Amino acid sequence: MSKIIIINHYGITPEFPGATKHYEISKYFSEYSDYDIEFWICGFNHHTGKNHDNLKGFKLQSKEKTENFHTVRIKSTPYRKSALARQINITVFDIITAIKILFSKDVELVLLSSPPVGIFNTWAIKLKHIKLLADIEDLWPMFLIDMGLKNKFAIKYMDYSMNELYKLADQIIAVSDGMVNFVKSKVSQKDKVTLVPLGVNLNKYENKEKKIELIKGNPWEDKLKIMYIGAHGRANDLGSVINTIERFNKLQDNYDEFAFVFIGDGDQKKQLINQTLQKHLSNVFFEDAIPSELVADYLLHADICLTNLKNIESFKLVRPNKLFQYMALSKPIICGIDGEARQIVEEANAGSYINFDGSVEAATRLADILNDSIKFEQLGENGNEYVHKYGDRAKIFKNLLDLVTNMIKE
Repeated sequence: MSKIIIINHYGITPEFPGATKHYEISKYFSEYSDYDIEFWICGFNHHTGKNHDNLKGFKLQSKEKTENFHTVRIKSTPYRKSALARQINITVFDIITAIKILFSKDVELVLLSSPPVGIFNTWAIKLKHIKLLADIEDLWPMFLIDMGLKNKFAIKYMDYSMNELYKLADQIIAVSDGMVNFVKSKVSQKDKVTLVPLGVNLNKYENKEKKIELIKGNPWEDKLKIMYIGAHGRANDLGSVINTIERFNKLQDNYDEFAFVFIGDGDQKKQLINQTLQKHLSNVFFEDAIPSELVADYLLHADICLTNLKNIESFKLVRPNKLFQYMALSKPIICGIDGEARQIVEEANAGSYINFDGSVEAATRLADILNDSIKFEQLGENGNEYVHKYGDRAKIFKNLLDLVTNMIKE
């Protein structure tokens, strides 16, 4: 049987925190095509800091059948809070996957997700004359440079590797209009670049009942809940949100009736907790990261949902998956991301934009939004209507499978 390989170094399965897009693509392709589907991911879990239990000892890979496809976990070197160790982890995975590709048989197409940035598996795919579909999730190294990356060697390596991927890919998909336009500026064949938005699996988000036991006993259980689920890293700039909450509390006599709940993990989490303690913010709560399969269940308890990124030019090109998740559950949105994300929220009339950089003005805006809860339901319904039109993964994956089928036929 002919094979399609889907490679995402940061890919996860639903029992772990993180984005499951490529897991869901693998599942969809296995159900609606006759191809043998393999989902290749790094066996080192970037959230737990450990290799998967199936990779104990000297075992370099594990292969297990999940749904109708195989998940292949590939062992790589560990890292914690070290950019160099992280890059070694990425490179080891890149080299091992390249070797596996060179010795694989009957592979018709490889869907290769970026970031991270590698070069060896790109070359291996083309050496084997396998169709290459590049899936651009973030624009490295541009995003990293805007975040402060100054290592000239790393920048040159990533820039060269990405340009090679753009050049050698038979087709390229990107998750936002801004990224599509950027990639088109890098290639001569413009029509090989297509928008494939992240979207959400609506079947997992609709007709759900609240599981009270998930939040029972929490001090924020009975408050009006503003919820954020996701990474707590530098890019998310949650420190600016905390500063805004401090000023909001000074404006709002009944501030303790509002609970700001941050669920997730990241290299800034400890710092954010300390910042909250120093400011004596009794209505800010931090919870552990949760498996991706529970995200919808927790969000269901939110009254309003929040997303934020650092206010830099390159982030104006993104449309985070959180927007689709929030809309799928009919939750109004506070969007701290200018550019395409803001445009979507405002176009859908699903919430409001706040620039958290200016905490004084942001606090006033936040108070206006939270004190107008009558609008919450209508904003949520507007978002839900939008996600059904533009963010349904059943439709998105069908179009993607059509693209893949045509690529293989050609």
